[in-house]
Amino acid sequence: MKMAFRNRLLASVLLSVLTFSSGLALAQSASPAPEAARARVHVNVQADGPAEAERADNETYVAALNATQTGGFTALQTHVPALTEAMNRAPATYPVMQEIPGGWLIRADDRDEIVALAHRISGVESARGGGEIKVIARPNVYPNIAFLLGSAAVDRRDFAAAHAVLDRALALQPFDRMLLNEKLVALHGERRWDEAYLLVKAALASGDPLIEVDPGSLQRRLGYTLIELDRLHEARAAYEASLVSDPGNATALAELQTIADLEAGHQLEGDIQISAPNLPAQAVKADAEAARSAPE
Repeated sequence: MKMAFRNRLLASVLLSVLTFSSGLALAQSASPAPEAARARVHVNVQADGPAEAERADNETYVAALNATQTGGFTALQTHVPALTEAMNRAPATYPVMQEIPGGWLIRADDRDEIVALAHRISGVESARGGGEIKVIARPNVYPNIAFLLGSAAVDRRDFAAAHAVLDRALALQPFDRMLLNEKLVALHGERRWDEAYLLVKAALASGDPLIEVDPGSLQRRLGYTLIELDRLHEARAAYEASLVSDPGNATALAELQTIADLEAGHQLEGDIQISAPNLPAQAVKADAEAARSAPE
């Protein structure tokens, strides 16, 4: 099993107040629009904690994430019942960005995602005439919980459970990169390569700001899928594209070497890539230590 982890930081750590101004043209033009055609928008983004109704569920998520940092997937599995109970309280609608009285609400935990969504809001408000815009950024509680549940299910090779919880969360936020990545991991685990290809291609073509801000992980998923489909030329292009947004990524470089080896006639060996891309690196060490201590 090959694992790659990327830690997801909480917005409250990354961001207290982010303020920027933008002047956006109201219509597309081959030449710069005159200043009269621009509406100035001043966006003030303030990080906040979870909503009162979500606070206990967010604490459940944080406790499970912290346990996974030190104990790996073994520790995560002990938190599955509490996470499942919390996920059962998820609302029927939970958009990543929505208007609220007096401004906008963003649900995101990554600073780059918050900035991308704030820019999208500035575009909307520019078309309305601009002005001072208040944006509240809160933790993305229920997609975070679904991601951990999906990761735990994949680790158990319970792919049906993984799809069930991930699909439920993707219905709330279709372009959450964590959820999409874990959905692809589950499809890879079942060798459903054609479905994985269609899913990742649709995500990358969506134009969604959360995909565009960091497409590298999904491009690497695409590359891996294309290798399994024996479409090596396209796989190489996908991995090379991922290096534009993530220069020097070790996984991409290793897979490009794998493609070169395959093109030279060597056989591909190794396990299917199982990756929880947003869990911390400490989990790798914890799982490795557990494996070494397990009876053979």
